[in-house]
Amino acid sequence: MKRTLQQIFAIAKATVLESVQPPIAFLILTAGVVSVLLVPVFQFHRFSEDGRLARDSGLSCMLVFGLVLAVTTAGNAVAAEIRRGTAAAIIGKPVSRTVFIVSKWLGICGVLLIFWLGITAATLLAERGSSHFVMPDVSEHTHSDNCGCCSPGHVSDTLTLTLAMCGVGLAMLFAALRQYVGRRRFGVSAFIGITVSQLCMVGLCGCYSRHGRLRLLQKGVPSYVSELDWRILAAALLVLFALMLFAALATALATRLQTGPTLAICVLMLFIGLAGDAFTLNASPLSWRGLLAGLMPDIQHFWMCDALSHGGRIAWSYLADAAVYALSCCAMFLTAGCVAFRLRDLG
Repeated sequence: MKRTLQQIFAIAKATVLESVQPPIAFLILTAGVVSVLLVPVFQFHRFSEDGRLARDSGLSCMLVFGLVLAVTTAGNAVAAEIRRGTAAAIIGKPVSRTVFIVSKWLGICGVLLIFWLGITAATLLAERGSSHFVMPDVSEHTHSDNCGCCSPGHVSDTLTLTLAMCGVGLAMLFAALRQYVGRRRFGVSAFIGITVSQLCMVGLCGCYSRHGRLRLLQKGVPSYVSELDWRILAAALLVLFALMLFAALATALATRLQTGPTLAICVLMLFIGLAGDAFTLNASPLSWRGLLAGLMPDIQHFWMCDALSHGGRIAWSYLADAAVYALSCCAMFLTAGCVAFRLRDLG
């Protein structure tokens, strides 16, 4: 058991490092973070709730870009290694084929976790930076009664969005310097650095108000208030469960197919999963629609943006049930992938 766990950890770690090195992983994360941060800039309608457009757009980018990242990572980690003969060399160590598939899936989930942290942080920042109706606090406005921030109205936190975008640029600059000076991998440093920059901004944004004034310089008010919508974390966790599910599906498909067909099947599965209720409407459990719906994962269980509308929250018990459902689907897909991989000749 100890030897098996060591093999799983070593292969999963190598998969994470090899998967974040190609430019495609860095470009997907950068495109996702920048797209989320730009949503408040081009927001022209509130959709009956402050910050809703930024919140829903961030979760949408997380799902779409995460799906593409999961499929491309599975293609590089499984299909490409089978094609190059690396998988045959690893199995000759000896490493069982089941350990190989499970380790690759865990490595892909590790890449998705780093991606998820970056997009979730960017979504929190974008929701704060979007236009919100703010009532003035008399204790905060001791400097002047004629400033524009002393009247109630909609305020956009442009400072947070600007610093978050600068964090992306600084992360890429730092990665370039590491490669130039220390010959470090640019893709690895940039991929991790962008996520770290957004997480640092999540911690830093509580030190100043939406008007851009430092709270430490104000008397009679708390020195740190994040003003972030932490309810987004529950919805983001559900999207992470869905991405883990697609990672398992992509890993299983990559044992037989290349990246293109795998991406097409995963996208089709996403559309069918989101339209599951309409597809199974008035369908008998023993009909072909009922049987097909039982085999297909219902992605609607993981897409709960509407539950956050108008102050709503997602219960932790629902998160636990969704996690069990996602792990069950992952086990089903990985089992099918292990069977397909066992029957494939790697010679």
